[in-house]
This record gives sequence, C-alpha cells and structure tokens, in this order.
Amino acid sequence: MTSRQKISIFLGLVLISGFCYSQNTVIDSLKSRLSEVEGEGRIKVMIGLSYHYLRISADSSLIYSNQALDYSIETDNRRGVARGMLMIGSGHNAKGEYSLAIESQLRALEIFEEIKDTAAIGITYNNLATNYHTLGKYSEAINYYQLSTIIAKKQGNSNGIFLTLINIGTIYAEWKKYETSIEHFENACNISLQLKDKNYQGLSLHNIGVSYLKLEQYEKAKYYLEESLKIRNKLNDKEGIFSIYINLGDIYKTIINYDSAISYYTVALQESYVIGNETNEALATLKLGETYLLAGETKKVEPLLKEALNLSIEIGETKYLKETYKALSDYYSQINDFEKAYSNYVEYTAIKDTIFNRDSRREISEMQTLYELDKKENEIEIQNLRIDKQQAQFYYTISGIALLLILAVLLFNRYKMKQKHYRIELEKKNIDIEQRLLRTQMNPHFIFNSLNSINSFITDNNSDSAQAFLSKFARLMRYILENSRKTFVPVEDEVNTLQLNMELEQLRFDNKYDFEIIVDENIDTEFTFIPPMLIQPFIENAILHGLANKPSEGKIYVELKKNGELMHCIIEDNGIGREKAMELKEQSGKSKRQSLGMQVTKERLDILNEKTTEEVTFKIIDKTDSSGNPEGTRVELRIPYEEE
Repeated sequence: MTSRQKISIFLGLVLISGFCYSQNTVIDSLKSRLSEVEGEGRIKVMIGLSYHYLRISADSSLIYSNQALDYSIETDNRRGVARGMLMIGSGHNAKGEYSLAIESQLRALEIFEEIKDTAAIGITYNNLATNYHTLGKYSEAINYYQLSTIIAKKQGNSNGIFLTLINIGTIYAEWKKYETSIEHFENACNISLQLKDKNYQGLSLHNIGVSYLKLEQYEKAKYYLEESLKIRNKLNDKEGIFSIYINLGDIYKTIINYDSAISYYTVALQESYVIGNETNEALATLKLGETYLLAGETKKVEPLLKEALNLSIEIGETKYLKETYKALSDYYSQINDFEKAYSNYVEYTAIKDTIFNRDSRREISEMQTLYELDKKENEIEIQNLRIDKQQAQFYYTISGIALLLILAVLLFNRYKMKQKHYRIELEKKNIDIEQRLLRTQMNPHFIFNSLNSINSFITDNNSDSAQAFLSKFARLMRYILENSRKTFVPVEDEVNTLQLNMELEQLRFDNKYDFEIIVDENIDTEFTFIPPMLIQPFIENAILHGLANKPSEGKIYVELKKNGELMHCIIEDNGIGREKAMELKEQSGKSKRQSLGMQVTKERLDILNEKTTEEVTFKIIDKTDSSGNPEGTRVELRIPYEEE
C-alpha cells in the first residue's frame, strides 16, 4: 500500500475562524485594518494575518506571528503572547521544523495553563501531538491527543473527540499495533453514528478495513471496506471511492484471485480519470500492470507499465517510479528479453538506493537531534540544581544567625535545610549517574563496529541488509537516548532495547551466540514499568567475558517475572565462567580495569535501595557441571517495578 492509501489522518491546526472570503481578499482587508486598531484588536489582526499567510507562505506567516508576539510583550498581554507563540509553532510546522514548533507550543501551553484558557489548551495539545506524531515519537503524541480528548469531553465537543480518536488510531496503525488501532477507529465510528455524520462514518469504517487488511484478516477487511464504499458512493466522494477500490484490489491480488483484483483496479483507474488525479492514475495503472503480469496475460502488461512509468516521471512520484521499473524488469525477464530486464533493474536499483540514502540521512538526523536535546536538558537540570544548592547555602547561613534569637526556630529550619540538601545531592547524583549511564550505553567500540557493518553492507551493494541494520541501530540509539532520561520505562521498551542490542552484537561477533528473552505472561509489558538499562551491563559482561572467548556456539537466556514487590530478572549464559575470564584478562593486562557499566549499575541499585522498603540486589552464581567444570554464569537481579 502506498503513502496515498495509508489510513487517513486528521491533523487540524485550528486557531481562529470566521473569514469566508478568498485568502487574498481577507489578507488585504486585514492589512488595511492593521493601522486602525490598537491593543487586543491589533493582536487579533496580526494573528489573523499570520493564520491566512500560513497557507501561502510560512515565512510571511512567521513575520506576523513574531510581530504579534513582540506587540503582546510590549503591551503586557499574556494571552497575546501565548497566541503569538502558538502561531509561531504553526509556522515552524509548515516549514518542517518540528522541534522548533514543539518548543514554541510548549511555551504557549505554559501561559494558557496559567490563564486557564481551556479551549486554547485543547488546541495546543492537538498541535503538540501533531508534531510529535510527525517526528515518530508516538508515546508523546498519544499522551497529548488523550489530554486533548479530556478537554473535548468536558466541552461536549463530539467532533473533537472523533478526530482525536482517529488520530490516535492512526498512530497505533503506524506503530503496527493494529488491534489497538481498530479499537480507536470503532469508538470513532460509534461517535460518527451519534453525530449522524456520514463522512465521519465512511472514514472510520475505511480505517477499520485497512487495519484488518494489515492483519491479513481479509474477510473482515472486505466487509468494512464495502460498508464504507456504500457511504462514499452516496456522498459521491471520488477520492474515497478510488482508495477503497485500490484496497479491495490489493486484497484479491494477495489471495490470488487475479480476475477480481483486475476488476477493482480497472474501476479505480476509471475513477482516477473522473477525478483528473494523475497520481491516482499512475498508481491504478501500475497495479493493473503488476496483476496482469502475475496472471500471465503478458500482452497487456507492457503498455500499462509504460503508461505508469510516464505518469510517474511527469508527477515526480519516486516510489511509483521505483516500483514500475521493478515490474518492467520482471516482465522483460519473463519474456526472455534480458537486456531490457537488466536496464530496467539498474534504474530500479538506482532509485531504490536514492530512497535508502534519503531515509538514512533522516534517521541519522533524528538520532542527532535526540542526542543534542538529551544533552541540553541534562545541562539545564544540573544548572538548576546548582542554583538550588546556592539558595540552600544562603538559607543555612540565615538559620545560623537566627540561632542567637530563637533556638527552636533554628533547629526546625536546620532540619528542613538538611532534608532539602539531601534531596538536592540525591538528585544531582541521579543526574550524574544518568549521564555516565548514557556514556556506557553509547559504547564507542559498539558504535564504530556497527557503522563499519553498515558500510560493509553498502560496499557489497546489499542495500536491504544495510537499511535493516541501520533501522535497528537507529531504533536502539533512540531507545537509549530517550530512556536514559527516565526513572522508569515500560517493560516492552526495555525488552526491545535488549533485543536490538543483542541482535547488533550478534553481527559484531559473527553470530557466535544466540539469545532468548522470556517475559512472564502475568506481566503487562505496556503498563508495567522498570528502571531502564539495569539489565544491559550484565548481558554485556556475558557477551564480552563469557561468550567472546568460547570456542563453540554460546547462548544467553534472559527471563523477567514478578515476585511480590520486586521484579526478578535472570541473565544466564553458557560461557567460559568468571574464573577463566579473569585468567584471560590477567594475561591481557586488563585485570585491574573495572567495568564502568557495572560500577554505575551498583550505584543505581544503591539509590533504588534508599527509595524502597524491599531489598534491591543482584547475585552472581558460577555454574558448574557434575565434575565441577565451569558451565557459565547466572545473574539473579531484583529490581523495583511499577504498574498503572
């Protein structure tokens, strides 16, 4: 399914309304009023200009939103400041500068919350969710959409609730959690029935059908798509009708009913002619050509694929162009014209590499952004703690002077200061440990070897493997950068981090070992939370010291299960054992070096012990066979957990 057939997303950035004329007429009218008004009226006009320019020129929109912000600051209008910041965020969003958009919207949200502007808070939540969604930060996006839903429910805004449910369902679909996406789309469908809005009903049914298609439940997918088609036919929604015919054709092509697939694709092509949409025409033509090729009707294939190729070149649709070259290569290969098959495959490979390089740059850029944001946030937190500590020292001095006046007051204040000082030192220690933890996880040897592997794949012209490796590497870096700032993370995220790390380490060590991660079925991995990156150092020790020097294939076994108030984590390997590993370290001259990861882990466990009544510990057990020979190592780790 192409990007134009993905589940629909409603991402409304509604800021002001009430203008019914064309954009240029409204802009000219607002400009003429700008010199005639002051105060609140002037701010509204500048915000209006920013909003209407947003659809024409993001740069012009930003000029007026910044003017609104400056004037609001000058006139001490807090609401105006917030609205200016919100529009600045929309301008950055229009330019694709999503991090800057989020920064402006968070500042606007802070003011809206101070002045208790509930409607504006709801809009800001929605805009923040939109930007986090675009950046692929699904957890944050869902959180803000849910907050927006709460406000919409308080206001009795059923339309707002519907759109938010559609957006959340779309995120879960992109997240490949299709069962959850279906739940949200079904709830949205129920609201559309209450509103008696056929357009909303057709959209939600369509989205449910596409989700079932992704789950390969084709009968259910057909049912919901056909129900949506009935509504869209009544509404004469040509774009929606086209999309459904393409989806239905995909279903029949997948289940090898080529006649039905061709029938649906043919109707979709006819709809594209009616709409006059060349992008739709290119897609439907390509689908028809591919299906005729699969059905063995080769005489009809070449004209269709050449037409799809010309349309894709004309509209600049790279994805369709790539798929068309691949289909042409398959066609010419099937009719034994290997020269043309080869030339089309070369074109396909060139475009595929271009798309891969573009996506790779985006992944690396996103990793860099996350790393810089993490670094900046930690620096700000440490600076704030320094200021807090200076204030604490000042209050301590004042309390010392007060000793000469009232002993009781001094003792009370001194007690309070000790408590505050203790909390500050504890938080500072936490941040220091978090930063060192991040450094241990961003292992330069691991990163260097990973990048070398990617380079090797690219050199060998194995772009599929390179893309898969880079995707895993980028996801692992994102998990590390995000989770290093959190006290607790979902078990699901921690397991994903461990799995990605061990998969990449497998490549680093030439698949010398296998691994297995077992999570007790009583653990709800999405809503059970544990401290991040406490398990990884033990796995790293198992790989580096237990399995790296093992002549035969190794195995790592990881198990998580709840036991009372603590989570029991077992990390077990069949390596050479600690005694043999220490002998090898002494021979290499590294025996005096202490693992930074283990040192940081011990310090973190000490802090966790101070915060919980249960004993947080770890125990290392040397495994032996019946003859007393080493059989590996077993670690039993007890850590706290939380549940929602």
